[in-house]
Amino acid sequence: MLGWALAVAGPLALYVVTMPRTVVLEDDGWFLMVDKFLGVGHPPGYPVHTLLANLFLKIPWGSPALLGHLLSAILGALACGAVYICARLLGAAAAPALIGAWLFAVSEHFWAQAIITEVYTLNALLFFSIFALCLYLRRNPSDTRAWFAAAFMYGLSLANHWPLMMLATPGLALAVLPIWRHLRARLRLVTGAFLPAVVLPYGWMVWRSLQEPAISFTGPLDTLDGIVAHITRRAYSNLDPGAPSGWSDRLEFLRWFGTDIVRQLTLPGFLLALAGLAVLLAPSPWKRRGARRIHDVLDWMGRYASPAVFIGHSVVLVWLLDFDYDFFTRQILRAFPLVCYGLLAIWAAVGLQHATSWTDRRLGWSARRHPLMLAGLAATAGVAMVAWSVSAHWKANNRSGADFASRYVDMVFEVLPPDAVLMTIGDHKTMPAGYYHFVEGRRSDLRLVEMQGLGFETNLYLPVIHTTEKAQQQALRAFLAQTERPVFHTYRTYPIDHGRAVRDYGFLREVLGEDVPADEIGLRPDEAAEAYFVSLFEREYHDGWELVSRNNHVRDYSQYLGYALLSGSPELIERTAPLRELAAQDYYGLIAMASVLAELGDAQQLEQAMTWLEMAELRRDAALTKQAEADLYTNMGAVLWWQGHTDAAISMFEQSRDTFPHPDNPAVQHLEQLGL
Repeated sequence: MLGWALAVAGPLALYVVTMPRTVVLEDDGWFLMVDKFLGVGHPPGYPVHTLLANLFLKIPWGSPALLGHLLSAILGALACGAVYICARLLGAAAAPALIGAWLFAVSEHFWAQAIITEVYTLNALLFFSIFALCLYLRRNPSDTRAWFAAAFMYGLSLANHWPLMMLATPGLALAVLPIWRHLRARLRLVTGAFLPAVVLPYGWMVWRSLQEPAISFTGPLDTLDGIVAHITRRAYSNLDPGAPSGWSDRLEFLRWFGTDIVRQLTLPGFLLALAGLAVLLAPSPWKRRGARRIHDVLDWMGRYASPAVFIGHSVVLVWLLDFDYDFFTRQILRAFPLVCYGLLAIWAAVGLQHATSWTDRRLGWSARRHPLMLAGLAATAGVAMVAWSVSAHWKANNRSGADFASRYVDMVFEVLPPDAVLMTIGDHKTMPAGYYHFVEGRRSDLRLVEMQGLGFETNLYLPVIHTTEKAQQQALRAFLAQTERPVFHTYRTYPIDHGRAVRDYGFLREVLGEDVPADEIGLRPDEAAEAYFVSLFEREYHDGWELVSRNNHVRDYSQYLGYALLSGSPELIERTAPLRELAAQDYYGLIAMASVLAELGDAQQLEQAMTWLEMAELRRDAALTKQAEADLYTNMGAVLWWQGHTDAAISMFEQSRDTFPHPDNPAVQHLEQLGL
């Protein structure tokens, strides 16, 4: 009991110290909004997490963000406790099992998910609890309560994150294969525990969607096809098709994962995990005959339960995903294989136990006379690995002072005038703004609109999966024609054209009246926007999501700087000169400024654009997305095209297409127009 308590308390203390005190990126803001209003999450909905988190957010102290992060920390710590139990059931002593649980706790990606509002720590807790029950039932197959608990928790797990649990199901089936007769005898009991656990949460989610809560991803689930599309995640196919991926992308993901798992538990921990897996899979001589021999075979097959889950959550998962491989999609993928790191930790505990026993045998009687000495050496080695892992992952996961999202929202809310309408798209912009507006009630005078129609009851139309592009445009233009409120949108917001002129503030654009020519862009310098842009260059970014969002913000404002250079206003050109110097230090800044000159500049400005693009080519780094890399070649092609170098331009467009073959890539569109 003491070992389990330490396996939970240690990680919980670490998570509480390092968790953010306010909203951050990923899906943090989205889940906090859904949980606060008992809404409907993005596909498949995660109703179990929503119900649990809503209860937790009712605690009368701390901000909703702090409470949401604390819930993930508690669930993550309990998952570490479940890993400890699994290791003990597989033969590890208390000390090695505790080391394994702590190694899992401080692995970079699990630690990162345990300090923000997400569904993955609950998924890990449910899986390892079910796995522990399966291992327990191998020893006590007649325990009816354990069968009931395992079936009930398996149902809950499918109502939390069914795709990941389905990938784990073959391994869980192998775990209970040696005792399948006991399962068959209790099939009615197991079914009675399983079905309500999975059906009732999803049934509640559908019912809740019909109540039209303030936050609902795709609105009411009022048709069978809509329900199926949401739960099966088919709704995503219409929202974010992405660039098509191929075998090379999957192989790159597998190569990355194969390298990444080594550092999650440190190299010694990984080597111990390999040793532990070898121990668990060691062949046993099948000397018995008849039914006993069959039992031996089934028992041997059951040993492959954890490797089967590991393969399902790594190789099979990557093969099923349709992600093109780049820095951004790695940030998405890293949350999915958390169960793999827990399995590695269990294997490492078994490996450490085996290494301790092997050392005991080699040292002879001296070690047996002084068992505490040998245990102390093993514990010291284990604690050293944990400390090494904490040190290696501290910078990335110490987010107690994280304020990236809040600083962006502070700037946006300062720029917006009273009673404004803010139209936005993109998780890194919409979710933090939505959290502060809807959950904490800041700037209650605003109307926040998501331009894909997702999530908010304040949107102009139903989600894009239910609304045609023509209907969206009609609704948007009708709203602009009748509203007297100032309307703003973030950069690169519109999948549809509002047909109005805009006034550019840097990170925001104000939609002007019909009396202003539609192609006109007015420029309005803003001190808050300028200060925020400067701040983007003043810190290091250890979190991948923050780095991606930072690059997007630099690109947004640098477009404004490009328009300022074209404005012809000496005052504005002089005022923005220091900001252009900052932008010229950055790949995204250079690309964005060059794109404006490539589209609208004269001959001299086209030369400047090409100079910036050549500078950008030297500033590519590991954090570059495929889309951003393709933008370099697209803009080079545009400059060469306007300069009359047709063949060279086409070559650049083709290179852009090969880098990012998405239909929204302007280079792809241009080549299609040329019939290439």
